[in-house]
Amino acid sequence: MNFAIFSDIHGNLEALEAVLADIALERVQEMICLGDIVGYGPNPAECIEMIRCLGAAVVMGNHDEACIEPGREFELNEYARAGIAFARRELSDAQKAWLRNRPMRLDFGDFTAVHASLSDDNEWEYIFTPADARKHFLFQDKPLCFCGHTHRPAVWSQEGRKVRGLAPNGNMICELGARTLVNVGSVGQPRNMRPEACYAIYNRMAHSIAFRFIPYDLKETQWKIFAAGLPPFLAQRLAVGR
Repeated sequence: MNFAIFSDIHGNLEALEAVLADIALERVQEMICLGDIVGYGPNPAECIEMIRCLGAAVVMGNHDEACIEPGREFELNEYARAGIAFARRELSDAQKAWLRNRPMRLDFGDFTAVHASLSDDNEWEYIFTPADARKHFLFQDKPLCFCGHTHRPAVWSQEGRKVRGLAPNGNMICELGARTLVNVGSVGQPRNMRPEACYAIYNRMAHSIAFRFIPYDLKETQWKIFAAGLPPFLAQRLAVGR
């Protein structure tokens, strides 16, 4: 069975459409969204509707939470707060209610899906370093976990106390170790110095991950950001993936 797993759409409709078109060409039986459908981008409502229509499994992201929980936006930077304010105006009550009902994690037999870290110290903890990953592994009770949140694709493997990291920088297939954490990158707000949308396909039978980097109509998204009155920086950063 193959799973298409993606995260951090952030209101970028063009990137989401490109990723879903690519998924349609692959042999995928189930789709999983790791949260942050809204925030930063100009099409939060349209992205939510597209995900809802897919019937994909979806976990809560920190921007999703900030959109429906007043006060949580003050934990974010000024650009993120602008995106949350915009999303709150754009989403219907029904869409907000749907976001509110997303779980913090989902379990699928041999793997767990979560937006950030499984650490119980901070539900929105970032995993950038081997030390961050080692802390996460203390709470990972299945062989495999998928996350997003950093917007940077990565594969973290643990053998004893040793943790190794791999940062994919192009379409590639990785075999998975006995205990692995996979960051699937970001669909709509990449920060790995590449402008393409990124997602991953988990092949359960082969126990491998295929990373996919998908180009999309970046200029259309940038134009929409300017037209929506969002901070220009949110459009500019998309071109360089940072």
